[in-house]
This record gives sequence, structure tokens and C-alpha cells, in this order.
Amino acid sequence: MPDDSISKARAKTGRLLLKDLSQKQRSRLLLAVFVGVLATIAMIVQWFALAKLTYALIIELQPLTEQFMLIALMLLSLLLRAFFVRVQEHYSQWASMTAREDLREQILYAWRQTSALQHSQHSPGAAASQLIEDVEAMDGYFARFWPQQLLAVLTPVLIVIVVFYYNWLAALFLVLAAPLIPLFMVLVGLGAEGINQTFFKQRQRLAGHFLDRVKNLTTLKLFAADTAERKAVETQSQDYRQVVMKTLKLAFLSSAVLEFFTSVAIASIAIYIGFALFGSISWGPAADITLFSGLFILLLAPEFFQPLRNLSQ
Repeated sequence: MPDDSISKARAKTGRLLLKDLSQKQRSRLLLAVFVGVLATIAMIVQWFALAKLTYALIIELQPLTEQFMLIALMLLSLLLRAFFVRVQEHYSQWASMTAREDLREQILYAWRQTSALQHSQHSPGAAASQLIEDVEAMDGYFARFWPQQLLAVLTPVLIVIVVFYYNWLAALFLVLAAPLIPLFMVLVGLGAEGINQTFFKQRQRLAGHFLDRVKNLTTLKLFAADTAERKAVETQSQDYRQVVMKTLKLAFLSSAVLEFFTSVAIASIAIYIGFALFGSISWGPAADITLFSGLFILLLAPEFFQPLRNLSQ
């Protein structure tokens, strides 16, 4: 079978495995997403109360002692947001832990169905790395990526609806900027995929190579081959280090692209609101912008991109 056919077959098998594991944890993962949406609503209420309080103190010149309800609402929403985030992490970590236990049981079951001859053809170190490190690496998918891929859609939609209610042009800025970030993240991710595959293979090879040498250390000493094997382990470690640095380089590039477009979008909205409040812009909904609505939109703008930041991580 050609190499590309083997890669496609493995990718298909991997997707089916992830789908099967996700289906078993679907209820917990959806609960994590639901609680994440509640945290978003609490965040919107928090910034609404802060913007309203600022407007009442600066523009309406009301005394701080009369703003008990807004202060209480802001503090309550702040506490609820922290509580919902903690509950979201609890459900996602619970789903991740259960999924990893299930995956380990499947690997052990597959090993029990494999003959001793087939086991002898593979490195015990690579097998141990697969059972421990590779399974642990699945934590990021279930605990963070799976819930976040839904929250990266639901949270911005809620924020756009609120911003659109106060200023449709600012909402349009957010909607136009949002697709650029996933697009460039995908372009960077396509380059990172091949390096990431190499990263996992190199780690398994290094683990297997090192553990096999440790297991046969007495034999290596008897044949005075320990120096040569030490150099071989060092060479493989250097190869592994180079792959890790390439992976980190692409990860930082992805973060830089995300931060650049996020900053440009937020700055555009800030400039628009600033000129509207100054009176230099009168077309569209600019005439209706107040300190309350402008501050509220500016506070929500970074929160609009935060789920995408979390997803990229």
C-alpha cells in the first residue's frame, strides 16, 4: 500500500477513535459547553454593570452611594463567572479522565489479543510511551479542544448579538474580523501537522531507544559498547530537540497571527467609538453612541476574541 494510502487509513482510524470516545463522554462535554455559555452570560452582565456604573458616575454625576444595585450586580456576576468557569473545567476534566481510562483499556485489550511474537517485534519503550505519554496527550483534546470548539462559536455569537443591539456597525467590524483569525490559524496548522506527526514518532523512538539500552546496560558494559550507545542516545536526543523547537516555533507563529488580527480589530472599534464620541463621525449609528454604549462595546470586544485565543492554545 502506498505511503499516502497508509496515512489516509490511519487518519480515518484516528477520527473514528476520537468520535467513538467523544460519543461516550458527550453528556459531560455538552454540560461543560452549557456551563461555559452561562459563564459568557455572566461576563456580559459584569461588563454591562461596569459600563452602566461608569456612565452614572461620570456623565450623570450620581453619587457612588446610590449605585448599590449596580455594584452588587457587578460583583455577583464576577463571582458567578468564576464559579461557572470552575464547573466547566470540572466537567471537561471528568470527561477527559474517563476517556483516557477507556482508551488505555482499549490499548491493553488490543495488546492481550496480540501474540508474543508480534510484541517482540516492537520496542517495549515505544509501547510504554504510547500507553502513558500519548494517552495523556489526549487530555488536551477532551478537556479543552472539544468544548472550546463549540464555545468559540457560541460565545462570539452571543457577544455580536449584544453589540448589534447597541451599534450595528461595531458588530459588523467584529463579524468581518472573526473569519480572518481561523483562516490564518488553519494555514499555520497545516504546516504544523506534519511536524507534529514527526514529534510523536521521534518521542516514541527516543523512549524506546533509551529504555532498551537501560534494560541491556549490563550487556553493553560487558562488550564495552556503552560509550557508543551514549553517543547514539545523545544524537537521537538532539534530533528530538530540533523537532520540538520547530513545533514551538510554529505554535508561537500561530499566536502572533492571532494577536495581530485581534489587536487590529479592537483598535478599529476603539478608533470608531472615539471619533464618534468626539463628534467627528456622524454617519450611521455613530450619533447614538454614548459613554455607556461605547465603553460596553469596548469591554466586550476583547471577550469576543478570547474564545478563539483559547482554541488556538
